[in-house]
Amino acid sequence: MLRLIHILSVAIISCACLSHAASQASSRFLIRGNIVTPDGVIANGWLDIQDGRIARILTTKPESVDVPTVETRDYIFPGFVDLHDHPSFNIFPRWTTPHKFPNRYAWREWDVYKHELEDRGGALFHNDANFCDIDEYVEVKALIGGTTSMIGFTGHGSSKHLPDCLKGLVRNLDVYTGFYGPEQGHERIANSIGITPLDMTPKEAADVKQRIASGSIDLLAIHIAEGLPTDSESAHELDQLDAAGLLTAHTALIHSVGLSPAQFARVHRAGSSIVWSPHSNFELYGATANVDAAFRQGVTIALAPDWSPTGSDNMLDEIKYASGVSRDKLDGLFSSRQLVEMASNVPARIAYIDDKVGTLAPGMLADFFLVRPTDASTARNPYDALVAGNITSIVLVVIGGVPIYGDPVLLGNLKVKTEPVTVCSAERALNIDALPAGSFAGVEARLTAKMKTVGSTLAPLAECVP
Repeated sequence: MLRLIHILSVAIISCACLSHAASQASSRFLIRGNIVTPDGVIANGWLDIQDGRIARILTTKPESVDVPTVETRDYIFPGFVDLHDHPSFNIFPRWTTPHKFPNRYAWREWDVYKHELEDRGGALFHNDANFCDIDEYVEVKALIGGTTSMIGFTGHGSSKHLPDCLKGLVRNLDVYTGFYGPEQGHERIANSIGITPLDMTPKEAADVKQRIASGSIDLLAIHIAEGLPTDSESAHELDQLDAAGLLTAHTALIHSVGLSPAQFARVHRAGSSIVWSPHSNFELYGATANVDAAFRQGVTIALAPDWSPTGSDNMLDEIKYASGVSRDKLDGLFSSRQLVEMASNVPARIAYIDDKVGTLAPGMLADFFLVRPTDASTARNPYDALVAGNITSIVLVVIGGVPIYGDPVLLGNLKVKTEPVTVCSAERALNIDALPAGSFAGVEARLTAKMKTVGSTLAPLAECVP
């Protein structure tokens, strides 16, 4: 259950098991802004950040406190929790296909896809030096859009233990978050490409079932029914999942494009949730999940970008895309607030980590971002202001109490050593000490050269739109 916000202080439990980036944090700093909580906006409130957590939320500035301070009128949102991504592929430019597909098996077996993405990716992903450069680039690509936790580095045939550079920047929910100690291999979220034997063997399915039953796994995030409702192969996957004993309250069904209203009723009865990725769905299949039926059946729905080749570059872009779908195709089914929550506290709850991230409250980890409204007509509503903005509206991102990215002036006020970066013509900066593979300019240069060797180009950090 989500915590209620109270204007009070709490005892701070110092956690030595935060991410690598958190080890670089100042022990304390203050930020003023309009704090967005489940109970409403605390206008001109103060976040008191100590040891990587939110120590207090106050309505007035603490007296006699000599710590780094940022005073803004920006909106402060909890960081986005991305339950569906394939980050390794986000180095590739947008992949436009000449036609739509009936299901994912059609394009996964297509020789064009194999050549342009899978083979090129395979040539890059399994070299540790390349991996660390890729990791830094794609995590920066995610966090500039407000993502502070994500999933997806497993599920591509990677070894269980990935290079420790992954411990920096965004929390990787299926590999390393810092929640459960200083080493990899203790996360409570499993990520799977699918339930068919090609993606999950019966032995693997039985193992996951046993781990859910024993309580060692809190969530299985699994691709299910990624194909049109008319595609029997996709629709049958729900039966396969159920037969394996994996349709449970600890399961998040990724995509679910091919599920019928009756099947969504089954999903709801089982207590499972779905992860909606409309941008990629429309690009590949010309349709998306029947979220109207799912919503009316009471299914919990999270929102996530899938990957940037056919989906969105980041969570903010996916929210904006989903807002257009809701307006133009679903008769305004989802409000701006619902869409933002589908990217923050809802996925945190689905992943059973809502006691740590997903909302702003005393005792929660200090994962948040600041949004500067760009449209006066929406500025009074924080959720409308976020949806109406663009990538440059985000002026600060903090993960585990560490200022990672943002306006150079704000980072300077927080005493952060920075490296300049340009995002859609806006001057921004990155925390040099938090970058796991070193200088971002160096990473970008190396990846640009490496992509050329495989016959491709490096995707931009963001697709810049007005």
